[in-house]
Amino acid sequence: MSKLTSFAIIGSGNIGSFIISAFLGQAAPPSTLIVLSRNPESKNFPPEVQVVKVYDYGDINAVARILTAHNIEAVISTVGFGGISAQKKMADAANLAGVKLFAPSEFGSPTDGAPREYRPLQERDEYINAIGLPWARFYTGAFINTALFTVTGVRVNGKINIIGRGHTPVTFTSEEDAGGFIAYVLTSLPSSSISNKIFRLEGDRASLQDIAKWYHKEVAYVEAIPGPRSEILSMFSRIFESGAASTGWNFALEGEGKGWDAAGSANELWQGHQWKKIRDLVTTL
Repeated sequence: MSKLTSFAIIGSGNIGSFIISAFLGQAAPPSTLIVLSRNPESKNFPPEVQVVKVYDYGDINAVARILTAHNIEAVISTVGFGGISAQKKMADAANLAGVKLFAPSEFGSPTDGAPREYRPLQERDEYINAIGLPWARFYTGAFINTALFTVTGVRVNGKINIIGRGHTPVTFTSEEDAGGFIAYVLTSLPSSSISNKIFRLEGDRASLQDIAKWYHKEVAYVEAIPGPRSEILSMFSRIFESGAASTGWNFALEGEGKGWDAAGSANELWQGHQWKKIRDLVTTL
């Protein structure tokens, strides 16, 4: 089967900007690359990218018309957690436009087989399957340049704040590597090798206790991560502690998957790439 050549990225936030840059940096850049954005004026986009203003990502017909007009073959959603519910309608628009692949916003820890707090994501994935739209999901683990500072609460009190014991290994990947892998795989592999597959990335692997040791930080055992957004950061910290922040986590087994289901199993697809480590990117906390 042929390779994908025309792409639409929905949203242009944190990981979206890295994916856009990575697409443009490929040896054979896409023939078409568009970005659908609700606020295109708020960001400077590369001149090679055509930006299309969308008032409502949930407007199925409007989004489908844009995708059809540009002959888009693959759609990558990069919307944040608040946009999860709208992804069903994005999938409907992609399906209506005859898109060959839809990559939902899934850039984090595993969600397949997860408990009920992950239910909105599971309902989205079930819906995509039900309408017969080919998909690809990318598990990246925690982003190095974000999670290291936020989930630890280190910027609030100068300590590595831990809910639990902090010895559980966590997958960390740089945003640049995640974006680069996604762009490389989608432009280099036949679409048949991508469709309906989960890609488990891992740039580095460390526990919060490792982080504290590496950066000579005091550990604070807490019931909630201090500072702004405490509730959601505490949720992430509990995921870290549970083991589910490893991209190889299997909820049914309550442990690590094997083979293609192991953490970092997809790394080998990006042959010759040197994955960035935590201490390559963060010199001080």
